[in-house]
Amino acid sequence: MFINHHKIDYLYGSACEMLVPFYDVYASCGLPTEQGDIPPEMIKVPGGDFDGLNTYTISVKGDSMEGVGIFSGDVLLIEKICQVHNKDIIYVSVDGEWLIKTYYMDDYGRHWLVPSNPKYNPMLLTEDMDIRIGGKVKYNLTLHLENRENIMNRIQQYLQKESAPNPETPRVPTQEEVEAALVYADEKVTGRRYWLGACRVLMDCGFIKEGDYQTFCNLVAYVLPHHQHLPNKNEVGRMAVDCFAKPFDTWTDAKAPVHGEYYKNYHRAGEAILEKLTKCSQKLPQSSHINSSSH
Repeated sequence: MFINHHKIDYLYGSACEMLVPFYDVYASCGLPTEQGDIPPEMIKVPGGDFDGLNTYTISVKGDSMEGVGIFSGDVLLIEKICQVHNKDIIYVSVDGEWLIKTYYMDDYGRHWLVPSNPKYNPMLLTEDMDIRIGGKVKYNLTLHLENRENIMNRIQQYLQKESAPNPETPRVPTQEEVEAALVYADEKVTGRRYWLGACRVLMDCGFIKEGDYQTFCNLVAYVLPHHQHLPNKNEVGRMAVDCFAKPFDTWTDAKAPVHGEYYKNYHRAGEAILEKLTKCSQKLPQSSHINSSSH
């Protein structure tokens, strides 16, 4: 998952200082660790646009937030908050494990904790998790404790590493591969609406623009002009609700607008496209990613 993380600000150079609690708990920016009940010591920090009564400081470890300027060993100023906003960098407990991550809500309303280092995976938050918000990361105090130039050099080194091309980035399938996949799915689609499964996979792969059902229907008519169940954009688009409006690998019978054999018909069409595209390129989504409960 790639999002535009907000870089964290550094607090330094203030003539006014205040005392705030310091918890030497090493909140994780990589591997989670339990905070524990540790009495705080009080440390002096530069004054700023925050209330000392509603803030405290913690130390961190790990490298998963280097992209926003948070490095292992840094000291962060945490501000207690009542509400979390999209792309806030937060101090959060998930099932008892305290983390520093970027909060992100995607277009489907799913809630994520996202690291800024691409070698770590984002965490999807679900209703069965015990989630507690410790606060929002207000400032990185490390500049008050060490040389600013060294910090900026570390950030620059990370950004250079992050901008390097990633050979594992999935590619969009070619026209030839998609046409072959549609031919492969020919006999597996037994109704016009069921083409939605195939359309959803091609949207997920980036071949069809999100919501462009007309282009998909035109493509099927071009590749399979004699198919007895050619799709219609209105019928296909009308069924794009509930989980059918979301990525194919999140589909489940329980969350679909139809169930049982009807659901399987939609899913079978998408699975056929995915199976053929997977054979064409190992960099495309694998059929094994499909939720097992959908079969």
